[in-house]
Amino acid sequence: MVIATLASLLMAATAVAQETGNRAERVRIAFPRDDGTLTPYTFELGYPLMTLVYDTLFWRGEGGHPREWLARSLRRSDAGKRLEIRLRDKAKWHDGRDVTPEDVEFTYEYFKSRYHPRFTPQLEPVRDAEVMDDNTVVINLEHATPGFNQVLADIPILPRHLWEGLVDGQTPDGPPVGSGPYRLVRHRVGKSYRFRENTDYYLGKPKVGTIDVPFMSDFDATVRALRSKDIDMIPATLPEPLEERLRSPAVAIESGRLYAGTVLMFNTREPPFNSARARRAVSSALDLSRIAQTTVGGDPLSFQADRGYVHPASGFAAEGALHRFDETRARSELAALDLPPIRVLAPDNDPIRNEAARRVVQALEGAGASATRVEVSPGRLAAAVGQDRSSPDFQAAIWSTPPLASYSPDYLTVVFGSKAQELSPLNYSGYSEPAFDRLADRAERETNPFERSELVRRQLRLLTRDAPVVPLFYPKGAFAYRPSRYQGWLYVNGTGILDKQSFLPRAIKAGRNSGASPFGASGSSGSGIGPLGIVALAMIAAVLLVIGFGVAARVRGR
Repeated sequence: MVIATLASLLMAATAVAQETGNRAERVRIAFPRDDGTLTPYTFELGYPLMTLVYDTLFWRGEGGHPREWLARSLRRSDAGKRLEIRLRDKAKWHDGRDVTPEDVEFTYEYFKSRYHPRFTPQLEPVRDAEVMDDNTVVINLEHATPGFNQVLADIPILPRHLWEGLVDGQTPDGPPVGSGPYRLVRHRVGKSYRFRENTDYYLGKPKVGTIDVPFMSDFDATVRALRSKDIDMIPATLPEPLEERLRSPAVAIESGRLYAGTVLMFNTREPPFNSARARRAVSSALDLSRIAQTTVGGDPLSFQADRGYVHPASGFAAEGALHRFDETRARSELAALDLPPIRVLAPDNDPIRNEAARRVVQALEGAGASATRVEVSPGRLAAAVGQDRSSPDFQAAIWSTPPLASYSPDYLTVVFGSKAQELSPLNYSGYSEPAFDRLADRAERETNPFERSELVRRQLRLLTRDAPVVPLFYPKGAFAYRPSRYQGWLYVNGTGILDKQSFLPRAIKAGRNSGASPFGASGSSGSGIGPLGIVALAMIAAVLLVIGFGVAARVRGR
């Protein structure tokens, strides 16, 4: 009886602590720049912000694996080519209209016909979509695509009644209307966003009432704002020395794997790096172990990227090192090539990637090349590589890998593939290789998981040989926040804590093929018990003393 009473008290006190600690009227999150109106056709950097407003059929859970979201269930037939999706009953658009299968059908056909650099290439396997009944839509694929759940977890669903009939380049008037947990209620151009909770959200009322997002391009100023309590979370990973300096009772750190890696990217369209020999010479001069150690430290969650373009923890990474550091060969090759001075562009607001550029330049100079690090603003860097649709104008640049490539290797085609001799708009290096395209096409269609993995690894080996980019490292994700303001952050493997799940209830267990909430138990990898957890344990200790038990309790909080 006593044990049962204690168990009940423990569960009740812990639940009170968690629920209280996971509620906040307002949370302030810094963001590096204004990202437009945050519709699926206007965002650039702000995908996590856009998905506060717009939902997808699936969504990646805490482990990074897709699970049902707007979709209540998924059933495959016709050898994996027919996907029958039932929607949740209570999902509504922010204007009060029901989310329908017609909206899903419209969305997939819209993205196929109205080009989007991120979404349209992923929909290449889709033949069509068709409405079956009031709750069911079928997506028909040209061929079975094992990684298509990742596509379902990435494509935002549009309200047909607002997007239908728009001409190319046009978006609906007014604030964006989605079915997600938040509405964008204010956009102060160049200054900030404000999101307000959707209290009727079909997966439960959000735990944060208002999310304010001030734009702060300077990283040091962002850190000062966190210390001075002007913001509550930094959505960028912290360098290891800064992480240790920031960690305190007032600032907690959530840590985990980060699939956004750092690469040295070449412009393969023009000399000198239209030559694979020149790219390989530079690659062989780079000691990835030393670069990773001196840039992101020796934390076990940080990795040198010697197993190819995907994160080493991805199931598709090469089984052994692909990159080979050979300073003697590099010195000989660079001397024979007699390359002009190499300018390595780096973002001036990112201390980790700026340091990576410095280490790359240092290695090239050590191998006898002439090299210079050039710090530029994020906007100038984007223009130089062609991200803003400008003509590419760079030799080499420190760039990032998209997390999607590590979640689903089909995305490698978007980054490196060519089609009908036209380079993908996201293929910033300009790489074009028919052998890569053939491997990518086979990998996308291969249903045997072992064969598919081998085909992807062959792609990674080819990319290492041709070196349009040299993957350098994958830093640990380390995100700082103020627990006194809000403690409900959830670290999603591969992307971090700026995720809609951080603001939603997680007490209901996931229910596959049911209408239950898709949230699993919350898991914190860095914040410790926190002050409210300590209060709960103190309450329990007091009860134990009253009923006559001697208890020695020790609580550690970070």
